[in-house]
Amino acid sequence: MRAPRQASAPLGALVLAAAIVLGALVLSLAPLVGWERQQVIAPALPARSALTAAASVALVLALVALAVRRTRAAALPLVVALALAVGLHAPVLVSHGLSTDPVAAPGPGQLRVLSWNTNGALVTPDVIARLAADQDADVVVLPQRALKDPKDRYRTAFADAGHPMERASTPGYRIQTAVWLTPDLAPLYRYRSGPDPWKSVALLPADPDAQVDGAPLPTIVALHAPWPVGPTLSGWKRDIAWVTELCSTEVPVVVAGDFNASIDVFGGPSLGRCVDAAHQRDGAAVGSWPTWAPPVLSMPIDHVLSTPEAGRVVSFSVLRSEDDSGTRHRPVMAVVQRGR
Repeated sequence: MRAPRQASAPLGALVLAAAIVLGALVLSLAPLVGWERQQVIAPALPARSALTAAASVALVLALVALAVRRTRAAALPLVVALALAVGLHAPVLVSHGLSTDPVAAPGPGQLRVLSWNTNGALVTPDVIARLAADQDADVVVLPQRALKDPKDRYRTAFADAGHPMERASTPGYRIQTAVWLTPDLAPLYRYRSGPDPWKSVALLPADPDAQVDGAPLPTIVALHAPWPVGPTLSGWKRDIAWVTELCSTEVPVVVAGDFNASIDVFGGPSLGRCVDAAHQRDGAAVGSWPTWAPPVLSMPIDHVLSTPEAGRVVSFSVLRSEDDSGTRHRPVMAVVQRGR
């Protein structure tokens, strides 16, 4: 008597499994072979955490289906494909780091940098000022400020919070990216716009030899890069090339803002000689967008980077305290101990 034949996997299951394997391999190999800044890949890489979590849940469900005789044939190729996807990407997330520091306590010789994309008017100036005061920020970068809010409203909010700050970037109705500095730092800088005059800012020391607390003043760069997809990919590449150029000198540089990209899309943890602060603190997989998702599943697209000459990063924090504020991005805070 002939033994019953094993049911073959349905064509749909095989096609889906092949698509999962192909997608997992492409995203895994992209940063290694220089594909990370290509269409489709660039916007997908920051979602590595969420995609890996989804694949893990699907793998558990496929394993359950594998135990059921009626669905075993369809489940088997999916189990193999999903296990491969999780096996390729979970170790990368672990190597990037899944922890976030408490903000380092204020101390002498620090540069305390707060960056928060408030999505325009989703957060009022008084909320921003209160957070800046709580964190004793020296630099506040707003990659997407409320265009209709005059700078005086921010200045008043900072003063009312007991943490006065001065806008160091050029004011203007269409200027989205704003940088605020403490009154002792603001007069020491001159402004230069980046390739996108509305969304990229460089603050250069007015006196290249000037020092604060015995350390040279860093160049401060702020930007809101476009989403790297479709027709805006070229603009994203232009902005990143500009940052990389500024970071390729042997002077102190600190960069902050919304890059709309993870370090995978950068091609590594550095742009020029500027190294991602989250990477330095083993937290480059902790996400800042969106606030409705847990940080371990969110996209790490808000960054602070610095050159070695700017100092040592002593903490990098993705702040969850503002998750209910109405904004879609979490603020990020880096504390740099100035000097080498």
